[in-house]
Amino acid sequence: MSLPRCLFVVSADFGEYVTANVLSRGQPLERRFALPPQLVPYAGGGAEMTVPYSTAQDLERLIGAERPDAVVLCSGYLFAINGLFGPEALAALLARLRRDRIAIATTDPWLRIRTLAPGTRFAIRSIRRGAVDAAQSEKVMLLQRRLEDTLAEVPHLFAVPMPADARWSSAFNPAFSTLSSSASGDEWLFVLSKEDFALLCGVEGEKFFRDLAARIEDLLALKENRLRFIGPPALGRFLAERFAGRERLAFLPFCDFAGFEAALRRAKLVVYWNVLSASLLYCLYHGVAPVFFGKGHQASVCEGLYEHVVAHVYRGRAPALLQLGDALAPRADALIDRLGLAAWLAAIRRDYARLPALPQAMQAWRR
Repeated sequence: MSLPRCLFVVSADFGEYVTANVLSRGQPLERRFALPPQLVPYAGGGAEMTVPYSTAQDLERLIGAERPDAVVLCSGYLFAINGLFGPEALAALLARLRRDRIAIATTDPWLRIRTLAPGTRFAIRSIRRGAVDAAQSEKVMLLQRRLEDTLAEVPHLFAVPMPADARWSSAFNPAFSTLSSSASGDEWLFVLSKEDFALLCGVEGEKFFRDLAARIEDLLALKENRLRFIGPPALGRFLAERFAGRERLAFLPFCDFAGFEAALRRAKLVVYWNVLSASLLYCLYHGVAPVFFGKGHQASVCEGLYEHVVAHVYRGRAPALLQLGDALAPRADALIDRLGLAAWLAAIRRDYARLPALPQAMQAWRR
């Protein structure tokens, strides 16, 4: 008997791919990833599993050609936010999938925040104004409500434990996990998105660069440490100018999917500026400890989403928040021990491991 075919439709967001990859790798299904032009260059060695699209009409043609048994819309709102297609096109796509009796699910917690926390509001910050843009915030809230109504009957697939509810299901994928990193030394990986970089530069200005340079010096003072940065080009230019010729420090422009995962697995410790990054699932599955220099831009937009992540992704255990302006313990093992990160990851994982695997969770989609 042939395996079920599942098409994961990813918007212009790396985190959506991470979630889909975590849920599907090694599972008894044929998986394909539909990628927009913004993400196609990052497919790398997994290009044979990807197909490009640009519009909702492209997706309809693709679905007709691929004939999947299930389609996972890895975002509900980013299709509109990223200018791929709007709510009307999304509704038409859903109607086509239902007409063809194709199972549907989503993986975007943003669409369930109003259900989980009805008082949640969005605050879109204008860096130029130095304040919240009330009009834009209201516009985003209206879009969220409209999309949640459009997708109300579509089951939601969470990659983390959630309370039982007919509207969603949770799944864990033991086939993905390695339970250990492939770190061969004291390598620190710093992950900074372009959105968080822009926010930090806009709010803190030169202070951010001074504090970052000081923390890098802390770490390079210990000859065993190696530092690797993944971030926007402007961060690379700063590092090249400030640390020209310094050994044990490397910058990677945004790399392909497999390259990012490999860099994370090589690290002894991963440093984030965003506690809501989907790639933290890689840390959990591969046993790599993360620390954080702040909550990140997504939490500043939606505090309810941060509370959701603490409650469900981290299982009620607050993530380790550090201050970039404070001296950093240069030994990764010592910092991991002081913050109790190994036990923290193990406790979270025990909760995740109780969840059903993806094939079982998929049964709820077939309505």
